[in-house]
Amino acid sequence: MRRVLTAALAALLLTAGALADARAGTTTGRWALTLRGDDANAVQLHLEYAERVEGGWSRSSWSSPVPLADVGLGAERLRGAVAPVTFALRREAGTFACTGSAGDGSGAGQFTYAPDAAFDNALAARGFGRPTYPQSLELAVAATTLAFVDQIRGSAPHATVADLVGAVERGVNARYVAELAALGYRVGSLDALARLRDHGISANYIRAIQADGYRNLSPEDLIALAEHGVSVAFVDRLKAHGYTNLSVRDLIRLRDAGI
Repeated sequence: MRRVLTAALAALLLTAGALADARAGTTTGRWALTLRGDDANAVQLHLEYAERVEGGWSRSSWSSPVPLADVGLGAERLRGAVAPVTFALRREAGTFACTGSAGDGSGAGQFTYAPDAAFDNALAARGFGRPTYPQSLELAVAATTLAFVDQIRGSAPHATVADLVGAVERGVNARYVAELAALGYRVGSLDALARLRDHGISANYIRAIQADGYRNLSPEDLIALAEHGVSVAFVDRLKAHGYTNLSVRDLIRLRDAGI
C-alpha cells in the first residue's frame, strides 16, 4: 500500500459528498478492477481513498490480484458491454459497497466502507483493543482475517490494533507468515516480520539462498544481506568461482568491495 500526504487531495480524489462522509466517520473512495490475462478466476483490484490528518489529507492506494468470487461481480458482466454495476466487496473487517460501471474487461467507480461490528468485537476480545474507523478500513483493505489475527497473537502476545495495522500496511499477511514458517522461520514479533517485508525478503529469496547452502540464517542475517545488496545472483556467482559456505559477514564484505 502506498500513502502520500497532500493538502490538495480533496480536489484530486474526493468529491464534496466524500468530504462530508470523511468528516462523519465514513470513507468514500475509488475502486477499479481489470480481468487478469494469467488467471481466468482472478481480477486485479485497485482501491484508492483519503483520510483527514493533521495538515491536510492522507491518500492511500492499494492494488492486488483477488479471486473473482470475492469481488461479487461475475466474469460475464466484466466481459460484456459497459453498463452500471452495484456490488459488495466483503471482508471480515468490513464491507466496501461499490457502484460504478463495468464491461469490456474492466470497471471503475466509487465505494463506501462500513466496518463489521463482530470483527471489531472479536479483536477487542482477543486483547488487541477495538479498532478506530481508519484502522478498520486499513485492516479490511489488507483482507485481514481473524485466523491471521490468532496466528499473530501466538507470536506477539502483547500486540495492539495499532501494531497489527502497522504490520499489514507494510505487507505482512497470512500468506507471508505461512511461507516463512514453511521455510523454518517462525518470526517472534510483528516488527521483525515488517522489517523483513520492508527489505524485500520474500519466500523465493529465502528458498534460493537456502539452496545455495545458507540454511540457518536468522531474520537479522537476511535483513543485513538485503541492506548490502547481497542477491541470490551474487551468491551464485561466488559459488561458481569456488566461494562456498561463506559467513554472512564475508558475503557482505565481498559485496561492499564490489566483487
